[in-house]
Amino acid sequence: MADPAPISAPAVAQNTTPAVSSGQGPGSDLVSVGGIVGLTVYLAVLIAFCLYGLIVFWPAPTPSGQTSTQPAGPKEQIDSTTGTTSPSPSPAASRSPANSSPPAQSSPTPKPGKITAFGKEFEVWDEVRLLWIVILAGALGSLIHAMRSVYWYVGNRNLVRSWLAKYFVMPFTGSALAVMFYFVIRGGFFSPQSDFSQTSPFGFAALSAMVGLFSEQAVLKLKQVAETILSKPESGADPTPPKKDPTAGGNDPAQS
Repeated sequence: MADPAPISAPAVAQNTTPAVSSGQGPGSDLVSVGGIVGLTVYLAVLIAFCLYGLIVFWPAPTPSGQTSTQPAGPKEQIDSTTGTTSPSPSPAASRSPANSSPPAQSSPTPKPGKITAFGKEFEVWDEVRLLWIVILAGALGSLIHAMRSVYWYVGNRNLVRSWLAKYFVMPFTGSALAVMFYFVIRGGFFSPQSDFSQTSPFGFAALSAMVGLFSEQAVLKLKQVAETILSKPESGADPTPPKKDPTAGGNDPAQS
């Protein structure tokens, strides 16, 4: 009796697509002169837009948005016979002492403020105003980093097309990171009953600009906060981090 034929293992599909190593792939050509000029103009226009937006949304006449008022003193009356001035009697003195009670004062109803942008007037609430300041300051910080990185690579004649996508999306990532930091700081260090007058636009604008300027460090700090609140994930099968090669040109010198 013949031995049964061995059962062959199912064929495993082989991936014949060649792996793309570091430094290869689309976008390896140098950026042309027109591309450099267009990118520089794009970043400069966005910087000017962010500065204009910060001026528009910045609270006035005081950083808290409150108008500074001083209690008015007693009015003076001129004596027609002597020509001298004498303070007028206060309302409390002229009020009848019998069954006198101060009038009931109602709390003022909050109203949105008004801003003027591009020749048009808009109404905006104070909390929305502060949120716009955070968004614009975060974008401004990332644009400063992008501009520094561009002139470094252009000066070294090493600006390739693969970096253009990063420069175009950096303002949006900087704004998003700034908003996340704003939520963390506002929700963790401020009382829920605190309003706009109890915050500092200077502090939030400075923090947002630094988050946009140093986005990699900001992401690491958010990771530390998340690992403190949530559970730290387990390491995978290959937890070896990628090695940084300073000669490969993959690192952005303007980030340091």
